[in-house]
Amino acid sequence: MRKTGLLDDDPIQFCEGKKMSESQRALLPEFKRCWKKQFFTGICYQALAFVLLTPLITVLIRLFVALSGKTMLADQDILLFLLTPMGLVCLVSVGGLWLGLVALQLAAMMAVTADRTPQSHLSFDAIRFAAQKSVPTIQLAARISFWTAIFAAPFLAGIAVTYFTLLNEFDINFYLTEKPPEFFLALGVAAIILIAMTGVLIRLFAGWAISLPLVLFENIRPRQALRLSQTRTYGFRKKILLYFISWLLATSMLSAATTSALVWAGHFAIVQTKHSLELLALTIGVALIVWTATNLAISLLSTSSLATLGFELYRSMGASRDFQSQPFNSAISPPQKPGFHFTPLRILGLCLSSVTVATLIGFFVINNIPLEDKVEVVGHRGSSASAPENTLASVRQAISDGADWVEIDVQETADGEVVVFHDSDFMKTAGVNLKIWNATLEDLKNIDIGSSFAPEFKQERVPTLDQVLAECKGKIGLYIELKYYNHDIQLEKKVVELIEQHGMAQDIIIISLKVAAIEKIKDIRPDWKTGLLMSVSAGDMKNLNADLLAVNAAFVSRSFIRSAHSAGKQVSVWTVNDPIGISNMTSRGVDSIITDKPALAREVLKQRAELNAPQRLILELAWGLGLTPEFGDQ
Repeated sequence: MRKTGLLDDDPIQFCEGKKMSESQRALLPEFKRCWKKQFFTGICYQALAFVLLTPLITVLIRLFVALSGKTMLADQDILLFLLTPMGLVCLVSVGGLWLGLVALQLAAMMAVTADRTPQSHLSFDAIRFAAQKSVPTIQLAARISFWTAIFAAPFLAGIAVTYFTLLNEFDINFYLTEKPPEFFLALGVAAIILIAMTGVLIRLFAGWAISLPLVLFENIRPRQALRLSQTRTYGFRKKILLYFISWLLATSMLSAATTSALVWAGHFAIVQTKHSLELLALTIGVALIVWTATNLAISLLSTSSLATLGFELYRSMGASRDFQSQPFNSAISPPQKPGFHFTPLRILGLCLSSVTVATLIGFFVINNIPLEDKVEVVGHRGSSASAPENTLASVRQAISDGADWVEIDVQETADGEVVVFHDSDFMKTAGVNLKIWNATLEDLKNIDIGSSFAPEFKQERVPTLDQVLAECKGKIGLYIELKYYNHDIQLEKKVVELIEQHGMAQDIIIISLKVAAIEKIKDIRPDWKTGLLMSVSAGDMKNLNADLLAVNAAFVSRSFIRSAHSAGKQVSVWTVNDPIGISNMTSRGVDSIITDKPALAREVLKQRAELNAPQRLILELAWGLGLTPEFGDQ
C-alpha cells in the first residue's frame, strides 16, 4: 500500500490526505475569489461589534458586579472578584460573548467561501445565513470559552503557587528591584508552565479546527461538534498547527510593517505642515482616516483569510457527503441581482467626503486642546528621583522642586506607631530582612535607608507620620496612602488623630488600593477628601464614595477622564516621569500628575505655557508618530 509519509496505510486516510493537499493549493484561489464579499461582511460585523458589543459587555460586567454586592471594583478587588464563582461566571460570559461575535463573523465569511454563485456582487445572504445559525454558533463559542478556562486553570494555579512559594518571603518590590536568584527561578518556572499551557491549548484548538463548519453546514450540535472535530482532525493536527502558525506570523508581520510605515509617513507629513494651522488640521484628519482604514483592512484581511483557511480545512477533512454533493451555492444563497458598484463619480464623491471629514476631524482635535493647563504636581514618595523615597530628605526636595502635593505611604509598627514606608520589609532599601509589623520605632532608628540611594543620605531613617506632617504644614499638601499587609490594627483611626493634631485636615487626601479603606475613612470623617488607587475599574464610579481616582497612566483615556469628571471625581495619574508623558497627560485633562520628578514636571508645564495650538498638537501625537520634543534643562 502506498504511503504519504504522514498517514497510515488506511485508504480513507490516504484519500483525505490527498484532499488536504488539494485544499492547500486551493487556498489562494479561493481567497481571491471571495475576498470582496468577505470584506463587506466583515465591515458589517465590525459595525455590529462597535454598536452592540461594547455597551453589552459593559452592562454585563456592571450586572455581575452588582450581583456580587459591590458598587465598584478596582485592581486587587477585581482579581479577588474573578476568583469567586460569580467572577468566573462573569469572565466566561463576557469571554463567550466576545468569542461568539467573532465566531458569527467567521461563520458569515465561511458561508461566503461556500457560496459558488458566479456573480461578484455584494449580498447580505451570508449575513442572514450566519444570523440563522447564531444560537448554536454562540453556544459553541461559550463552550470553547468554558473549556479553555477549565484547561488553563491548573496551569494558572501552578503560577500562583510558584509566586507564593518563591516570592513571598520579602516584599515584591525587593524582587522586582534587586532580582535575586529566586526571582529568575520563579520566572523560569512560570515560563515553563506557560509554555506547557500554550502547548495544551494549541493542541486543543487544533482539534476544534473544524467545529464551527460542522455546526454551520451539518447542523451538528455544539457539544457533538467539538467531539466530532477532534475525531475528524486526528492525524492532521501537526499540519493544522503549521497552517495556523503560518497565518499568525504572516498577519503579524503585515500589521507590524504597515504600522511602521504609517508612523514614518505621519511623522514626515506633520513635520512638513506644522507651520500652517490649516494644513496641519487637514494632515492630521487624513492621517487619522488612513490609520483607521488601514487597521480595518488588516483586521478584515486576517479574519477573511482565517475563514477561508478554516473552511478549506473542513472541506478537506470530512465535509459530509450531502454537503459535498451540493454545488456550494443553493445551500447558501440563490443568484441575486447586481448590487452596489463603484463608478468614477462615486469614487470622486467618496474622496471629497473623506477630505471634508479629514478637515473636520483635524479642526475638532485642535479646538479640543486646552491652552490653559490646570494640573497639579504630586511628588511620588517625595522627590524620589533625587532623594530616597518616603524620607524627610525626599519630602523637603519635593517642596523645593515646587510640587503642590507629596504622596507618602503609611503603615503601623509592632509598637503601634504610624511610620512612612512603602514596602513590607527593608530588603530593597537596606538589605535588612525585617518586617515593619515586627519592628519597633526604636528598631527603625538603627536602619539606614538612605545609603542604598546615595552615600550622602546615610543619615536618613524611616520617618514617622508625625514628623512628615510637621515638615509639610503650611508648605505643601499630602496624599497619604494607607498600606495594608494584613497586620494593621487601628491604622485609619491613628492617621486621622495625627492629622487633626496638626490641624491639616484641609491639606490632606487619604488614598488606598482598597475600596473598604476609603469607605471607612468616610465613615470616620465624612467631609475629608479620599482617593482610590487603581489601574482598571469595573462598575459605576458614581456610586464610589471617593473624591479622587489615582489611576495608572497607561489606562487613562479622555473618555475615562470625562466620565470621572461627570461623576464628580478628580483624576490623578501615576507615575509619569518623562516630558512627553507629562505633556500628554496634561492635554488629556487630568487634575494632577504623580511623578518621581516634580522639578521636571514644573519645567514641562512652564514650557507648555509658551506653546501654541499646533505645537501642542504635535506633542499630543508624539507617542504615536515617533516624535520626541526636546525640553531645556531643569
